Amino acid sequence: MVASLAALFLGSALIGEGRRVAGFTLRRHHLALILAAVLVAAGCLPPSRILGYLEPDVLGLVYLMSIVTGYMEVSGLADLVASRVSRLSGRRAVFSIIMAAGALSLILENVSVVYLFAPLALRVAEALGVDPVVTVVGAALASEMSGSATMIGDPPAIITAGFLNLNFMDFIVYRGRPSMFFYTVAAMLVASTLITLAYVRGAERRAGGGGVLEASVDKVFLAEVLFFVSVKIVLLSLRDSINIPLTLAALTAVTGITCTRLLLHRDARSVREALARHDIETPLFLAGVFIISGAFVETGLASRVANLLLWISRGDPLRLSLLLVAVSMLASAVIYNTPYVAAMLPVVVELAHRLGIDPVVLAWALLIGATLGGTLTYIGAMANYAAVRYLESRGYPVGFKRFAKVSVPFTLVSVVVGTGLYLLSYHP
Repeated sequence: MVASLAALFLGSALIGEGRRVAGFTLRRHHLALILAAVLVAAGCLPPSRILGYLEPDVLGLVYLMSIVTGYMEVSGLADLVASRVSRLSGRRAVFSIIMAAGALSLILENVSVVYLFAPLALRVAEALGVDPVVTVVGAALASEMSGSATMIGDPPAIITAGFLNLNFMDFIVYRGRPSMFFYTVAAMLVASTLITLAYVRGAERRAGGGGVLEASVDKVFLAEVLFFVSVKIVLLSLRDSINIPLTLAALTAVTGITCTRLLLHRDARSVREALARHDIETPLFLAGVFIISGAFVETGLASRVANLLLWISRGDPLRLSLLLVAVSMLASAVIYNTPYVAAMLPVVVELAHRLGIDPVVLAWALLIGATLGGTLTYIGAMANYAAVRYLESRGYPVGFKRFAKVSVPFTLVSVVVGTGLYLLSYHP
C-alpha cells in the first residue's frame, strides 16, 4: 500500500511537460497510462473494476469541450477581447488583461487562453515599461484560478461535477448558497487589483504601444458559437431534471455549430480549423488518472488518508475544511492538481459520510485549495508553465524567485478571499 501511494504521488509530480526517454517524448498522458498499467499489474486495482472508475461521460465532455474551444478560438472571440483591451492605458490595461484572461477561462481551456493572451500581455508590458512577468504570468494565474468557477472550466471541476453528480448551476449557487463561481471571481478580482497596484505605477501610455490592435471578427460566426455554447450551459444546468449525460450536452453544441457552418454558410475551412484543435491527450490523461485514483481507493489508502485528516481535525467540520484548503494548496504547488483532485475526491466522500455532512461542502474546500492554491508555482498548473515557456522563448527567463514575486501575493490573497467567502457560506 505504501508503495502504491508513493507511485501515485510520484506519478502526479512527473505528469506534466513531456520528457524524452530513449529518443521518444513521454507526454503526461503516456505517463498517466503507464502508471495506471503498473498499478493494475501490481494488483492495486483488479482489472474487472477498471470500467467502474473510468467515468466515460466525463471523458466525453472533456474531449468535446476541446472542439467547442476550437470553434471559439476560430470565431475570433479572444481577438475581439484583445482589441478592446489594447485601447486602454496604464494600470487599466494591465488589470483588464489579467481579468479578461480569467473571464475567458470560465468557458475556454486555460492553456489556450494563455497562448492567446501572452503576446498581447507582453506587448502591453513592453509599451508601459512594466516587468513582463507581471502581465504574462498575472494573466496565467487568473486563467488558472478561474478554472473551477464553473463545471466546464477545467478538468478538476469537471471531475468533481461527474463524481458528485453536480450540474452547471451548482457551481454558482448550491442549495441556496453561493459556491465556487463567487469564491473564485471575487478572489481573482481582489488578487488582480493587488498585483496591478503593486507593480504598475505611473504608466499612462497606451497599452498598444502606439497602435491599437484591430480584430477582424465574423460577428455572425461568433454569435452562432455563443448561442450553442449557451444551449450547452442550459442543458448542463438542467441535467438533473431532464436526465441527460454530460457528453450529450457538449455534443449538442459541437453538432449545432458544425451543421450551421456547413449547411448554412458552406464554411468547411472554419470547421476543419476547429476540429484540428481537438485534444485527445487530455481525455487519455484523465483515463489514466481515474484508474490511479481507483487504485487509491481499492488499496484502502483513501480510508487511511481520511483517518489521518479526521485525527488532525478532531472530527470538526470547520477544522477539516480549513485543513483540506491548506493541504490542497501545498500539494498543488508541487504536483499537478488534476490527479490530486481525482485521488482526493473518494477521501472527501468518506470524510463526509463519517461526519454526516454533505460531501459537496468539503469538495468546495478541496477545489479552493487545489485551484486557487495551484497558482503558487509553475509546477502544479499547465497554464503557469505555458506562460513561463512563452516568456523564455521571447528572451525573458523566469526563475522560481521571479515567478514567486507575482504568484505568492496573488495566491495568498486569492486563497484568503476565496476561503473567507466559503466559510461565510457554509461555516457561519
